[in-house]
Amino acid sequence: MNGFARAARRACRAATAIGLSLAAQAMLAAPYTPASDDVVLETLPAATSALARELAAEHRALAREPHDLPRAAALAWRYVEAGRSAGDPRYAGLAEGLMAPWFTASEPPAEALLLRATLRQSRHDFAGAERDLAALLAREPRNAQAWLTRAVVAKVRGDLALAERSCIPLLQLADALTATTCLADVAALSGRAGAAERALAAVLERAPGIETPQQQWALVTLAEIRERRGDVRGAEASYRAALAHGRDGYSLAAHADFLLGARRANEVLELLGDDRRADGLLLRRALAERQLRAAELAPTLRELRARFAASRLRGESLHAGEEARFMLAFGSAGEALALARENFELQREPRDVGVLLEAAIAANDAAAARPALTFLSATKLEDVRLTALAARARALR
Repeated sequence: MNGFARAARRACRAATAIGLSLAAQAMLAAPYTPASDDVVLETLPAATSALARELAAEHRALAREPHDLPRAAALAWRYVEAGRSAGDPRYAGLAEGLMAPWFTASEPPAEALLLRATLRQSRHDFAGAERDLAALLAREPRNAQAWLTRAVVAKVRGDLALAERSCIPLLQLADALTATTCLADVAALSGRAGAAERALAAVLERAPGIETPQQQWALVTLAEIRERRGDVRGAEASYRAALAHGRDGYSLAAHADFLLGARRANEVLELLGDDRRADGLLLRRALAERQLRAAELAPTLRELRARFAASRLRGESLHAGEEARFMLAFGSAGEALALARENFELQREPRDVGVLLEAAIAANDAAAARPALTFLSATKLEDVRLTALAARARALR
């Protein structure tokens, strides 16, 4: 039995249930001061939802006791989760504002370090996030959420060895579903997709009653593994099962990409509904409208171009991967390649590898494809789509 299989088996026997949530994916915008009052940064929707009213009430209550760290941290985490669910970066800014007194302390308390690491991760300050997590784990080596967040950061950066080492403590500190999902996610990116799929499917069958975010994360992870292995039917079943547990931005984007790859654009639009707040989901709407030759494509493209331009004005590089995909579909190969290279320096998940290969192929630039090809060779990542793209990239002259 290999190390991963033993780890997964141990995870299935794990008894501790501490209710971890996924690391937040909301994006934290860097400060930007407009040149004049005439500059429109964003048209905001009316805050009429029950959640918005509830969060506003909690914010007012905190204003009466601004030094109450437990209350501030609890509200900040709610903002983080709301932003992740809605794909709305403004929530991350609110979380940072609430925690500013503790973030700027010479020795931030543990809860502040975890929040700051999560927010730094969301704005792609991965080095800063790792420093905060290292400091936190030095103080609290049994902090399961810190280990999980560290695993997520390492995986996004393509450091799969560190990601796996960060998952291992969860075997003792977390429930079976969390530990197995963390390990399976990394193993599937490291040439062990078959074992990862089997372990994750098995623990999902034995995990009734686990809270919804964990079930959703596990199901989306399983769907992605199956999709990369070419199991279209299995992937679709897992994506649909995940949708029953929630509609966070990451899950919707992954499901939409699956449907776009199958040229099922109508289903993409049904999946996304009327929500246009998240830039990544708006891009997938545009790609679906392009497949359908829809009349709505022109205003969608105008909106996306304005958002990418505003992001650049703020000095952000958060959307480089998404903007590279946009340029591949609606712009120039040269611009797409520049953005894809910029993105690959920061992020090395399968979608980042794919967009760099696609851009290199479109630009007929064999040298540009080499970092992605080297990464695929080193990790032994199993992905039918990337295998096909890699073959095309190696044929470039």
